[in-house]
Amino acid sequence: MSSRSFWGLVFSLVGIFIIFPCLSYGDSSRSAPLFRVADGYSYWIDTRQNADAISRVALQSRSWVHRPHASVNLGYQQQPVWLRFDVKAFHPQNIQLLMELGSSHLDQVEFYLTQIQDGAVSVLSSRVTGDQLGNSNALLKHRFPLFATNLRQPGDYQVFVRVSTTSSIIFPVDFKRPEAFFPEEAKIQVFYGLFFGMMFVLAFYNGMVWAFLRERAYLYNMAFIVFAMLYQSTINGFGSFYLWQNNAAINQKAYMVGTLLTMYFAGRFAIRFLDLRSRLPRLERFTFYFLQIFLFMLVPALLLPEHRVVGIIYFLETSVCFYAIAVLVHQCLTGNYWARYLLAGWSILILGALSFVASRIAWIEYTPAIEYLHAAGFSFGNLLVTSALAARIQKERIGKHLALEKALHLAQEVTQLTLEKEQMEASAREELERRVEQKTETLNLMLRQLQSSNKKLEHATITDSLTGIGNRRFLDASFQGVIDQCQLHRTSLGVLVIDADYFKRVNDMHGHLVGDRCLQHIASILQRSARRNLDLLVRYGGEEFILVLPATDSNGVLTIAEEIRQSIESDSLSIQGKEIRLTVSVGVHVSVPDATDDAESLLLKADEALYTAKRKGRNRVEVYRHGLDPLKA
Repeated sequence: MSSRSFWGLVFSLVGIFIIFPCLSYGDSSRSAPLFRVADGYSYWIDTRQNADAISRVALQSRSWVHRPHASVNLGYQQQPVWLRFDVKAFHPQNIQLLMELGSSHLDQVEFYLTQIQDGAVSVLSSRVTGDQLGNSNALLKHRFPLFATNLRQPGDYQVFVRVSTTSSIIFPVDFKRPEAFFPEEAKIQVFYGLFFGMMFVLAFYNGMVWAFLRERAYLYNMAFIVFAMLYQSTINGFGSFYLWQNNAAINQKAYMVGTLLTMYFAGRFAIRFLDLRSRLPRLERFTFYFLQIFLFMLVPALLLPEHRVVGIIYFLETSVCFYAIAVLVHQCLTGNYWARYLLAGWSILILGALSFVASRIAWIEYTPAIEYLHAAGFSFGNLLVTSALAARIQKERIGKHLALEKALHLAQEVTQLTLEKEQMEASAREELERRVEQKTETLNLMLRQLQSSNKKLEHATITDSLTGIGNRRFLDASFQGVIDQCQLHRTSLGVLVIDADYFKRVNDMHGHLVGDRCLQHIASILQRSARRNLDLLVRYGGEEFILVLPATDSNGVLTIAEEIRQSIESDSLSIQGKEIRLTVSVGVHVSVPDATDDAESLLLKADEALYTAKRKGRNRVEVYRHGLDPLKA
């Protein structure tokens, strides 16, 4: 990691840690002399679906269960739940009071402020809100249900809250005066603004690096960060408040979908980042199949109610956290240099995830601090890991720079020795020449190694790593030159677009590793047909190949196309005792290019012929025809 990246990381961490302690998790107004909220809360499960009026609910003292916790944690309930909080006002003047329920997944919430005097219940104020109602009845627009009321005189008050929801009833409850609530909310907004801003910048950075380098580790990390932001926005209420505008359907599913895809892309990124395929292929395959469970869980997460799926999701989330710790520790002990970055970056993230799951299943008390720890883990982890990705690029650049410096240093030594050779007396001339020869040979060796490295690097940029043939960049660089030569000499130019038929079935039935073997098999057959130095053979993308045949007439192009089709159809591939037969569809365009023809137009015509072959049943060769048949023209 460069010094600039290191100090940027340090200042970012220090900046967030300065703001993070500034957030107060308690209620400063509770210690004020104006009013006091009794410790804990009481709850009652309404099995009769609100058959009683609020006055009767308030007087059913035998049915209430008291819990001494600051946060409500009742899990999933099929019936509505009544909550009661006891408030005592001390000041004779009117006291404005705000009550916040820290959850954005409550379908319907009813609020009642009451007083019980001489066995009679007086309802002083009431309000109904919830995400199923779009918070239309909320007095104050807020990311969580927020109720405003007034304590008009000293005395004992009771706050009753009736919660009806298909989501979990787990949230902190805060009572504050407006002058205490809004400054604290501003601090929370600053914290999450920094969090989402940092995550957006990291996602943008990874996306841009992937666009330039085409390294999938950056793509997976970008997806991991994006879905982590979605996941976090559902927890802290910013998603429903700013993004989907209280859409209850999206709000119910975004949490589970965000959780599953966050875990999935985090695992796919770790596989690439740790290079498990080359270090431990069996562990890489096991991890890959384990991660597919998260994709399969998307179907029940979207179709079934939350309480039927969330237990499995929490189990998977906990399992993948402990699995990640075991793999990272093992890789650190076996000398994987980059595993140390990932373990350091994800340690807080894993701790926050486990704490969050433990609080959701009531193993520990749920507090806002757990949410902040969770968010901090995502931001710190991705910042450090993204810095590690940048360090990889920097390390490669430094290696090349050191090689150049070493070659330059050797060249300077040769020059110095040459000068010494001219100045030395004849008695030392023979020894000096020997030393010059030795240094010169070393320099030549280093230069040859450097030249070989540059050639390998240049070859790698224009070669498809899977099949060993040219890639799309090679086609873009060479095709126009072939067209120009054919225009200059007025010779025919044949363009073949070859696409493997039903290739998705091969991947689905046999796996991507077998699919890669099939692509290599097709490429080897195509190489036998592209034997001339003038021919261009590239893998255009996926299972699609392009063969350019300059100075070849129509009959010759069609003959080669048919030979390719027949060879692939007849030459089956045997993998692990299974015989796999492949077929291809071939689109052909043959013409003498004129001044209006370019690479894009010729490829489009051959591609149109390919689509004709697909429509006519696949495993065939079709020639592009526009007006007259080019073979008869």
